[in-house]
Amino acid sequence: MNDRIVYLPAIASEESQMNLSFKDIQFIIEAIDRLMETYQERLNNIEDIDEDEASDLGNDSMFLAALRTDLAKSLEQGVSPQTKDSSLTNLEGLSLPELMQPVLQLLIKERLVLIDAITESIRNELSLSKL
Repeated sequence: MNDRIVYLPAIASEESQMNLSFKDIQFIIEAIDRLMETYQERLNNIEDIDEDEASDLGNDSMFLAALRTDLAKSLEQGVSPQTKDSSLTNLEGLSLPELMQPVLQLLIKERLVLIDAITESIRNELSLSKL
């Protein structure tokens, strides 16, 4: 499963906090990149013509760059298949809290699927060992 929940800090209060999946944040970052390209193209065309619009676009571009940086940092801190080792070979030496950390990033329905998969794999292994 490539979707992981990444918790973004709330700006105003806990009620305004958003829970976005890894895929959601990737999509937002790509959209910000495209918007920043569009702003830069527009800025190149109007820089000497309309100083007010150029200033607004410059300010908006700086805001988008900061937002993009924060989102990318959230992805790096969250459980990401691109930044974390997703193999299951290094689990033996981990403590229970260390094992729980990536699991807590999953939605409850994803955790239930994981429980089903683990349960079924144990059943299969036990039935094979009885043969």
